[in-house]
Amino acid sequence: MAEPGVSGGGAVMGGPFAGAVPEGATVLTRGTVVIDVEACKGCDLCIGACPPEVLVMTTHERNARGYRFPVLLAGCTGCRACAQICPDFVFQVYKYETPVQIPSGR
Repeated sequence: MAEPGVSGGGAVMGGPFAGAVPEGATVLTRGTVVIDVEACKGCDLCIGACPPEVLVMTTHERNARGYRFPVLLAGCTGCRACAQICPDFVFQVYKYETPVQIPSGR
């Protein structure tokens, strides 16, 4: 069974804002994103469009076509900015009815 927020080999990772949350902390998350990493062409548009800065591009991992792809950190707000800017439609955004606390993973 796939992890929540995982599609086509993508992953949900913890720790929003590139390390701003201390290790072992929890983060209030209002949504999640499923990323079709195999369809991604690594354009980076989603990274800059993400208001809470919880999308980061892989540095060493590549999809089957050789492109880097985004991964989701904890703290998604479900705003859909990534889905709206993506030219390849790789994002499915889900907003939680009630925000949840999840481990930062750092």
